[in-house]
Amino acid sequence: MTTYNENRQRRKPARMKLISPHAFRQAPWRVQLQYVGLFLLALIAVLVVAGVYLSISGQAAAAGLAYYNDNEDIQDLERQIADRKARLALMTSANVMETRAKELGFERVDASRAVYMVIPGFTGKSPAVLAPPPGLVATQEPLIKSIYRQSLWDWLFAGINRLSDSVGGNNP
Repeated sequence: MTTYNENRQRRKPARMKLISPHAFRQAPWRVQLQYVGLFLLALIAVLVVAGVYLSISGQAAAAGLAYYNDNEDIQDLERQIADRKARLALMTSANVMETRAKELGFERVDASRAVYMVIPGFTGKSPAVLAPPPGLVATQEPLIKSIYRQSLWDWLFAGINRLSDSVGGNNP
């Protein structure tokens, strides 16, 4: 005859065999719903990243176009300034000034009859600088600045690196 404790110990392994991994399996429609949910979550994540990429690309394109337009305006103003300087040079040339002076009633004076006066503190007309000194090379700016040529991935990885440096304690 077996005792109560022996019977109980014999029954435990039998109960363990009754529980199988299939007993807790979910219904097929729930599994499909989970797969659909995971797919939609991944799709939303891709759409968010694409939206951010398009937004940043649009802003970069708008900034580049604004820079290009501003550069055209600058060049147009420089051409207008050069044109007005050329007109001023023509209007103040020796021949034109002499003609205007004769029209206003001035006469040419002989240098031997001219009276020159010394005025204290007057240094005279400063010489015109027509060209930069030799050795200085004027550098031209690139048409598109480097900040506008950075891709979204470069910007994202630079931000991740800065974040990891600040979290990691690598800041001095």
